[in-house]
Formats: sequence, C-alpha cells, structure tokens
Amino acid sequence: MLPEFEGPVRWRLRRLTGVAGAMPLLRLERAEFAAVLGRPIVFDDESDSDPHRRAGVWDVVVDASAPHASLRSDAEARRLVLTIAAPTDLVDGINLLHSLAYSPDACVTDTEAPTYDAAFERIRDEVANIYPSMALRGLDWVAITRRYDYVRELAGPEFWSHAALWIAELGDAHTQLVGAGPRFHPPYVAAMDDDGATLLRVPVDTAAWGAGVRPGDRLAVDDPVWWLRRTGASPQHRAMVAGRRFLAMTAPVRGFTAIGGDGARVEWTEERRVQPGLCADGNVVTLTRIDADLPRMLRRALSRAAPASPLVLDLRGNVGGSLVAAAEARRLLVRDSGVFGTAAFTDGRGTLVDPVTLTTAPDPDAWPGDVRVLVDAMTYSAAEDLLHPLVGAPHVTIEGGPTGGGSGRPHGRLIKDGVRLLVSTAITYTRSGDPIEYVGIGR
Repeated sequence: MLPEFEGPVRWRLRRLTGVAGAMPLLRLERAEFAAVLGRPIVFDDESDSDPHRRAGVWDVVVDASAPHASLRSDAEARRLVLTIAAPTDLVDGINLLHSLAYSPDACVTDTEAPTYDAAFERIRDEVANIYPSMALRGLDWVAITRRYDYVRELAGPEFWSHAALWIAELGDAHTQLVGAGPRFHPPYVAAMDDDGATLLRVPVDTAAWGAGVRPGDRLAVDDPVWWLRRTGASPQHRAMVAGRRFLAMTAPVRGFTAIGGDGARVEWTEERRVQPGLCADGNVVTLTRIDADLPRMLRRALSRAAPASPLVLDLRGNVGGSLVAAAEARRLLVRDSGVFGTAAFTDGRGTLVDPVTLTTAPDPDAWPGDVRVLVDAMTYSAAEDLLHPLVGAPHVTIEGGPTGGGSGRPHGRLIKDGVRLLVSTAITYTRSGDPIEYVGIGR
C-alpha cells in the first residue's frame, strides 16, 4: 500500500552517489511514477512552486548490509523509503513501486517467491494490476488465468515452460519472463513458422554470410512450434520475435545450421562480437539499436549528409534500447517544438490513468531537410519512441510497417529461480490519437 500524499512527492536522491547515470531516465519518466503515486514527482534539486504545501517524501537509502532492495511505506509520515545495498540496485528497487501500489502490505522486497504456488500468484497479480492493454487487445486476464491454474502445481523447468505459455497469451513482446544472465543477439532477422525459421536478413560482415548463408535460407530449429507458442507479440512481428529468441545466445559461442533452397546444409559458428549501432553512407543512416552513444553518432552522421537530398533513416530490425537516447536523438530530426502525442500509464492497481502529453523540441543542429524512414515489424520499443514525434510531420515519410507496436516501458519483478517478469506499463498514442501499442506505426 502507498501513503496518501497530499502534495507533490519529493524524491531525495541528492546525497546518493553513483546514480547520475539513472537520473535522465528518472526525469524523462516522471509521469509514470506520478501515475502510481497520484501526485507529481519533484526531484530534490528542483524548487517547489508552493513551498508551504505539505509534500510527501521518497527517500533512497544505501545500506551495504541490506540483503535485497526493499520499498517501505510510512503512511503516517507520508514517506516512502527505498533501501538498496548499492547504487547499482536502484532500478530494481524503483521497480517495486508498482508492486507496492497493489500490495496490502506496507513493504515489498526484491526477493523470490518462496514456492511455485506463490510464484504463480505473483505473476497473476503483477499482470492484473500493472498491465495496461487488456482492453486494447480484447483480453480477459481472469479467464486466461483460469485456463492456466494448473501451472501452480508444477515446479522447476516445467513450471517456467507452462508459465511462458500463459504470459504469451497477452501478445506483448515486452511482457515476458526472462532468465538470469546476459543474452547476446546475433545480427540476423528470421521469421519462425511451424516448420522452422526463414532468414530475412544476413549482413555481409557476419559469420553466416561468410559460410555461404543467404536471405531466404532456412534455419534448422528443433520444435519451432514450441518457440511460437511461448512467444507473446503483436501479430505483425510475432514470427520475427520468435526467430530472435531462438537465435539468442547465452554462451560466447554457438553453432547454427541453415538449409539452402537446394537442400544443402551449411553450418557455422557464431561468436559474440560488438556490432556498430549506427552505420552511415552519405544520406543513408542505418540504426541497428538505440544505445547511449546514438545522439553523438547521429549528430556526426547528419553533419556529413547533404540537406538538399532526403535523409534515409533505416530502422528496420531495430528492436530498441535506451529510451533516453531515443528522446535525445529524435530532437535532431524534428522541426517544431510542442506536443507530438500522449502516454497513459497504469497506476499499479489495475487502472490506466488519463494520458499525459509528450513534448519535444528541435536541437539547434536539427536536420533541415526531408526524412524517409524505413521500418518493419521488428522496429520496436525505443526505436518507436525515436520515431514517435516524426509520425505525421510534413517533412517525414514512413515506409514499411506496421512496426512492432510496443513502446511499453516494462516494469520488472523478481519471481523465482532468478527469473524476472517484465510487464508493460503504458500505452502511447500518436498526435492523431492512434495507439502505438499492439497496432504499430506505418500501417
């Protein structure tokens, strides 16, 4: 449960070292926190326009002896206290806010559920109270959960296998169960079907290309139906998301097999290696992901392009990355200041609050010419956030699509066995009022 705040909530982070990197995201997403708290967020380096109004407080305490992050509500003092062992735990701790909002308890912790039955109930409650798109997708979570009630009786890998089927019913690639440990995604795009996966993109500088693999070749996949059934995504990109999850690597090296049109089998070994996030060739700029370095790299690419000709921005296959980088980079592409859309966030208690406006302003060095944006069904998440203010702009044409439909700001909660549940928390709308979630851009 949350305190009943009477005024703005002051987030006291000033004396907390090591969190500077998170501050741009916290400021950018303050409307999400305000939706849960029911009051605006004021950071402790900002002045309150009404200093006499009684403000609530959100304190963050670093305690190296803390066994896990915890978020506690002090209703009488109108205070939230987030305790973390180290500044690196800040994001996991902040994610507890939505969970505390629906909890009957005054404290929630970033700890695993004690049993699989409790894990089932945590998944059920997190989705029921936080997921924003039941109405948009025409879903009945109670009915869906009833069909999967047997999962609470399972354990270990069998539990997670069937829980993945349950979550996939939401049809949302952001809302998923993710295991512990890093994953590497090779730079290929593949579409899964009942018989395997077709490679749609094989960059020329990859190991697969060097082995003779080409677009249109088929990947050998054990039980492709298994991958499809456990992949939740909007209809336009479900096949590609399933292909991406099959291709994901948890080890430094992995072997793959492709089958050509003549039936010949080609094997290759894929090794982890860093791929450039941006490649520029004159007026053609290809963005493969949205990372922290994107604004600087895009600025440099635009300085070398010719404004007399349209800029071609290729976002195909870009599944996103940093929301902060997307927000900064898009200022290099917009022409006008003002509102470009809205976003509605969930309050952590099963309600989608009224939309808030989204605004931007052009960078002083913004691109002065026309822009052609190339998209496909794998243009997703932060890539859609970058694209969002360009929708409907007179100097921009968008070709391809629809995009994946999911700039959903996922919330994360630890469930059990190191597995976390990610749950979307927002629906974004273009300036014409069309939802991006599920529907996508460029349809």
